[in-house]
Parts: sequence; C-alpha cells; structure tokens
Amino acid sequence: MRSPTDIRASWLGHLHSTAPADRTRAEAAVRRLYTAAGFPEPRHFFWYQSPREAAWPVTLLFSDGDRAISPLLAASALSPDEKRRMEAARAELGARLGMSDWKSTVAAVGALRLATMQAMADPSRLFGMAFVNARFELDEDVSGMFTVHDDDLARAESHFIGSNLGVLQSAAEPAAAGTVIGHPFYQEVSFSAMADDEKLVGDRRAPALLEAAWEIARSAGLWWPFEHAAFLTERPAEIHVNERKVPHREDGPAIVYRDGWSVYAWNGKRVPKAWIAETETVSPREYKGFDPTFVKWAKSKGQPETPKKRAKPGDILKAPLPTDPGARLAALRGHAGGRLPLLDRYLAGDHRQVWKELIALGAAVREDPHAVDALAVAYETMQRVDANVRTLIERLTAMSYVFRPDGPPSIGSATLQMGLSKLAGLFGSGGQSSKAKPQPRGAAARAHVPPAPNAQEKVARFEKEFGTLPLSLRAFYEVVGEVNLNGTHPALDPKGNPVAPDPLLVYGLDEGIVEFDDDDQDGETPAAVTIAPDDLHKANTSGGDAYEMAISDPRADGELLNERHNLFFVDYLRLCFEYGGFPGYEGRSSAPAALQSLKAGLIEF
Repeated sequence: MRSPTDIRASWLGHLHSTAPADRTRAEAAVRRLYTAAGFPEPRHFFWYQSPREAAWPVTLLFSDGDRAISPLLAASALSPDEKRRMEAARAELGARLGMSDWKSTVAAVGALRLATMQAMADPSRLFGMAFVNARFELDEDVSGMFTVHDDDLARAESHFIGSNLGVLQSAAEPAAAGTVIGHPFYQEVSFSAMADDEKLVGDRRAPALLEAAWEIARSAGLWWPFEHAAFLTERPAEIHVNERKVPHREDGPAIVYRDGWSVYAWNGKRVPKAWIAETETVSPREYKGFDPTFVKWAKSKGQPETPKKRAKPGDILKAPLPTDPGARLAALRGHAGGRLPLLDRYLAGDHRQVWKELIALGAAVREDPHAVDALAVAYETMQRVDANVRTLIERLTAMSYVFRPDGPPSIGSATLQMGLSKLAGLFGSGGQSSKAKPQPRGAAARAHVPPAPNAQEKVARFEKEFGTLPLSLRAFYEVVGEVNLNGTHPALDPKGNPVAPDPLLVYGLDEGIVEFDDDDQDGETPAAVTIAPDDLHKANTSGGDAYEMAISDPRADGELLNERHNLFFVDYLRLCFEYGGFPGYEGRSSAPAALQSLKAGLIEF
C-alpha cells in the first residue's frame, strides 16, 4: 500500500498534468458517476479547449435565475464585444442541442448538480450528499472529511483552481465567469479530498462514486455537471510552477492552454501580461504593495537600452480653447480641417470601441493627426459625464438624500501635505483640502463643483509642474470639475449596511492631491494623482489605499489604481453610472431598488 505522502504526490501530478484529455475515458467515468449517485446518465457531453472557451456557455447557464451573476450579464453591463460573444455562445450551444431559443436550451441542459445558493433549494439533485454517504462506507468518523492540509497539493490546488486564490478564476473573462471558473466540480470534491479518500480506501475496493470521480480527475480538466449535460475542458498544454508548486514564471505565461489562452502568474498570484512581457514599460505605481520579490525583479529589468525618441505633442494640446462646448468643438474641427472620424463614430454610438482604439495608440495619441480627434472625444465624453452627474444630484435631492461631501476622512500623509504645499503656489488658496475650505453653499451644491473659468490654464500649470495627465482626466477637470456623492439615505445606505456603496467621488484639480514616489529619498518625484478615498474610507471605516492614477501618463486614459477592478478611468465612470452613482452594489443581490430609478435614462458614453 502506498504511503499518504506518495498518494498526495501522485494527485499533485494529476492536478498539474499537461497531457491531452482522454475524452472517451472521461465520458465513461462521468456516466458511472451519475449512475453511482442515483441520477440518470447525462445525454450530452460538451468539450472545450480551455476554461475560457467554456466560460460563456457555462456562465450563462449558471446565471439563469442567479441573483448574484445575472446583473453582471445584463446588457448594460457588457461591452459591445462581450454582448456579441454572449449571443454567439447562446446560439452555438442551442445549435449543438438542436434548440431554437435560450429557454429551450436551458431546459435541455437541466439544473446544475453542484451546491450553489440557487441549487441548494433542492439538495436531492446535487452530488454532495452522495459523496458524504460514499465516505461513510470508508469511515464512519467523518471528521477526516474536514482535514485542512498545508502541503504542496493543497497549496497548488488553491492557487491553480481555487475559488479565492486560483489564477484561473482571477483571469476569467467576463467578470461573471470568475464565479463559474472558480466553482467547478473540484470545489465540491477537491484533489486534496480525493487523496484523503484514496488513503482511507487503502487495499479495499473504492466505492463506485469515488472511483468514478477519481477517473474523471485523471483524464480531463475542469468540468461542470448539469442534470442532462456535462461540460468538460482540456488540460493546459503548459504549467510552470515555483518550488512551492504554485503557478509562477518570469519569462512568459505560467499556464498555457491549447487554444492560446495564457495566464501570467508570480508566486501563485495572477498578474497582467505586461508585468512579465513588457516590464520596462509598466509604472511601478501599478505593482506598488505587490509581492516584494516581484518588485525587486521588476526593478532589475531596468529601462530599455535605447530610449525611444520623445514624440512632439500636437499643437492643439497647448492651444487655448473656448469653454463653451459648441465653440470648442468648432475650434477642434477647424484645426482638423473638418475631419474628426473617431468623434463621428463616437457620436454614432461606438463609445467603447473608440476609447479602446484611443488607448491602444499609447503616447502616440498626443501626436498629430490623433491629438485633435482624441481631445474631441475626451471632451464629448466628459460633457456626458457632467450631464449625468447633474441628473443624479437632482434625483438624489428629490429623494431626500443627505449629501455630506466633506464626510470621508482626509488622507493626511506627508506626501499629501507636500503636494498641497506645492499646489498652493500654483493655485493659491485652492490648494487646500475640501475639508478645510469654507463651505458657504448647500451640501447638494457642493456635491458637484463645476470647473473654474480658468480650468484649462490650471491643468496646463499642473502638468508642467507635476507631469502629464491622461486626456480623460484632463477633460474631466476642465468639463466636470469635482464630484462627491458621499452622503446618507435610509434605502441607499441603511444603518448597519454590510455593503460599502462606494459613492462616486472625484477630487477636483484644485484639491491637488499628489502622491510622491516612496523610493525617492527627497520625496519630490510625483508618482500619482489621488482621485478619491477607497470605498471603506468613504463609508467612514478604516480602509486601504486611495484610488489613484499614475503620472506622468501620456495616454488617452489611465487605470484607476487600488480600485478592485483596476478599470480605466472612463470605464470606472461607466460602472458608477450603471449603479446610479453607487458602484459598491455591483453584483450584490441586496442592491437597493432605488438604483434603477437613479440610473434610468442616463446618457451613454
């Protein structure tokens, strides 16, 4: 009989297997599993090259009636590309089943046989109790079922396919698919548990249910059982791990599937591709606070040996422009000879794709002939944001929302104070924090402070002193100004609320909250602009780092750092308006009904 150590080592080998799936063997084992659990065999088997390929159809099936996932798949929450992929997945699965509509497709697949909040309404349809009974056959002392291991197998499984730490789950697209990829069959019966079961079996014959589950794990990748169908995936073609057996690779993706899906990871944590493949182009602000070994490694990569020639920005970026939207647009069109193709597409409704193309230009977006068109799109976007902000404040006022724009605690760091002192020289008394400023107007009025008439000049002076701002943020300061929807309301933020609503808040440029580089001994190198406190600080509880955007950043848009999604700024504003100004309710089944009336009819951008 093999030792427990040898058994667990062999299951680690199965977990990290890169051999192609044995589909015939896996399907036969799935049939035996269903039979052993007392269920009819599945009528359909669907195979996918990777969890990413399976994500859309399985997520759509998971979401049917699920209050947590359904909102994430609402048409308004998806990009045009994601909507197309969703509809294609529905059509493709329906075609494979011979069904013409989604309702019939869902019925043909049947209910999920894994424990979720939705499925627990009828536990008799789940595999869970069948496995409890099978383990009773091995040992009536069920305490062993709850053994918590801290070894290579448990660690490897948690960081590979775990629902919290798993790199596959965190790399999921769309966001809703993370729940699905993080909850395959192996969250019900883990590799670690199967190793424990094999140890208990010893020289005896394993119960049919356990033997079938082991056989599937030895012959296929992630899979999901439904009443009438099983969805199975291939295993990766490559898996690279460190000495602790968790996904890790310094010179490429840590996990590669045969359909090209790649996942980059460092010491068991997923990282963006650029961190590994284009390290020298990534601002250290992006990985501030991450694994110290990565920070040290990234610094060792250094800068490119031959710096790229600095491009000359378009003249329009320094030209004075009218503050009136119509006159400003006329001036931009005149400068461009009447042609603004990206703006025209944007006005026609191609909002997300236009911004993706602008971001993809990188620093070249500030060069001719792109600069004029990009600036026109940025101004038009922020005009719509400004209109939405005004609408939200009107609606919140009508529902007796109590604005408290000076409610969140100020961030009194030394670097902040240094930034404020510098800005005082630039903007005069405007360099003081909002909490310190006299507030002669009503709270609702202070929730949105439009830009000053000389906002364009302030932006120019700021950029000269501290560094280039993304065009999106520049336009926000010039068109919107500052916004702070912090406040209280019995429905939107009831007493004892378990959710931090994260109300829309963007400091104005006159706040001048500049974060300086921690590694600069003199503390004089600007590194980021503080956009807002994090969601917990907004709720007046202890929280984390503030939401920031790195500077200098010459792109059309920049990432909102320290926010849970790390979205680009424009995408974050979209998320805010999708939830009526309170994006903390994203994916929450307890989201207030009032959000629907708040967001109704807001302008898309």
